[in-house]
Amino acid sequence: MNEHLAVNSEEPLYDPPTVCGIFMQQASRFGDRTLAMSRKNGVWQSVTWRQSRELLPVAVMGLTALGLKKGDSVGIASRTRREWSEADITILAAGGVTIGLYPSASLWEITHVVSHSGLAICFVEDEALLVKLLAVRAQTGRPEKMVLFDPPAGALPAGVMTLESFLEAGRVAHAADPARFEAVWRAVQPDDLATIAYTSGTTGPPKGAMITHANLYYTAINATKMHAYEESDFGIAFLPLTHMLQRMSVYAAMHLGIVGAYAESIDKLVENFQELRPTVQVSVPQIFERIYNRVQAMLEAGSPLQRRVFDWALDVGKRAAACRRENRPLPLGLSARRAVAHRLVFSKIHDIFGGRVKYLLCGGAPMPLHLLEFFHAAGLLILEGYGLTETVAPAAVNRAERFRFGTVGQLIPGMEAKIAPDGELLLRGKGLFQGYYKDPEATAAAIDADGWFATGDIAAMDNEGFLTITDRKKDLIVTAGGKNIAPQNIENLIRTLPLISQALVYGDRRKYLTALVTLNDRELADFARREKLSGPAPAGHEKVRRAVADHIAAVNSRLAPYEQIRKFTILPADFTEAAGELTPTLKMRRREIIKHYGDKIDELYNG
Repeated sequence: MNEHLAVNSEEPLYDPPTVCGIFMQQASRFGDRTLAMSRKNGVWQSVTWRQSRELLPVAVMGLTALGLKKGDSVGIASRTRREWSEADITILAAGGVTIGLYPSASLWEITHVVSHSGLAICFVEDEALLVKLLAVRAQTGRPEKMVLFDPPAGALPAGVMTLESFLEAGRVAHAADPARFEAVWRAVQPDDLATIAYTSGTTGPPKGAMITHANLYYTAINATKMHAYEESDFGIAFLPLTHMLQRMSVYAAMHLGIVGAYAESIDKLVENFQELRPTVQVSVPQIFERIYNRVQAMLEAGSPLQRRVFDWALDVGKRAAACRRENRPLPLGLSARRAVAHRLVFSKIHDIFGGRVKYLLCGGAPMPLHLLEFFHAAGLLILEGYGLTETVAPAAVNRAERFRFGTVGQLIPGMEAKIAPDGELLLRGKGLFQGYYKDPEATAAAIDADGWFATGDIAAMDNEGFLTITDRKKDLIVTAGGKNIAPQNIENLIRTLPLISQALVYGDRRKYLTALVTLNDRELADFARREKLSGPAPAGHEKVRRAVADHIAAVNSRLAPYEQIRKFTILPADFTEAAGELTPTLKMRRREIIKHYGDKIDELYNG
């Protein structure tokens, strides 16, 4: 099988064809219209395009005053907030390279990214994160200079300044040479490096995907062609801006003129939905799972009559949704029942999102089919897409007027795809990254001489171009929250306890990670003697479990929160080659093990 589909893209809409070009032209066009909103001191505050445009030369000159030269890396260590995006567009306009640092990342990972990227300057959200970055600087000497978003409680160490001081230095530099800003941002070329996005590999430290201004520009422009947007549309950013999915949605909103708000936090997301009432919303499966579980909890707490009404409404909604998916008109009777079902039941689910949502976009991880069908029955269409850091997020997406549940939709314009003989999905196009930073071997392994990128995903493509991802060729775990996790790194840490023979970390499409653990028979016998254990099955002894639990707790302390093992089970026997669980070279056959112990895995999530 070797299916192949290509979609052509149009000529550039902006001059120059960069994210900075989009921003500058749209700022001139929209002027005093609201660009973005964020909550400060309990009040939603707006910033206009004009205000942001007037601040940009000051911020860019602030970076040059810190010694930034074109091509230098600048970090942003912060949760999702308006200042993250402002710092990003400042870095891009100054000719720098944005390096996003996950606030929740382990100290080891942050140290690697800072050192590998050669970070000299970094924007830091608050003093808690500043402590982390100062520890990194003590080890590596970088970043030399840092700018703090939030006001500090006391004096700052050398090389660290407040945001206000940074902007004041920029004002002085801009006043001294008002023409320099125009020359600086226009010197940025489409082929210049814009960002290095670090993504977890299957083994070893994170790899840095090199992404140019042209990659960002064409992906933002072409991804938006898949949907009918209006300038009155509104969305809320809450996913990590270090992740390309959320960052691309911000660039796309610039192009479309859509107002965006920055959520206060994940914990307050539903509250923000209900306050601000988005019309189009990007999310990940985990958020939909939370809302689905919330609905189920409310249902269980309801009366028998309420549950019967809900079941009736859901049946009506499923019948109506089936008609919509098949492009059939709703029969008059079904249409009337659907209206009643909405008024009695589904309107309450719509109200969780604010009541104005036209459709929802989902990416970052596979979306369970039962959730797609449930929300569609309730009248909320979730359009699943597919992409990777290396494709600058969206590569394919379902459309409101043409979607198929169970698929990730069709390619965005400018992207090509074909299926390799072994079933692996290969992609090529204007949005494809340029390779891995300082890693020519990994680049050569990922991108062939003709420019095809090996995604590591097994896929099928029908004659209408709908892509279905059927399996993962690589072992990378993608959690329900869209986090990419390399299980081998964690498994190697778990196996440092001599008592443990093998460990398989699981968590694909799940909310958290779990582990299947096997024990070394010889070490177990020694442990039993030391602890004076008796009985035929010491593997099940409470002291054995406690030893393993204490070790996993120690391992967790070295990991980011999303990498930590929440639950584990000790299997009664080691993995064997005879059972098909190990290769002849004693490597784990993950699929076979997961199949053999599926019931144990389910218990870890359902128990």
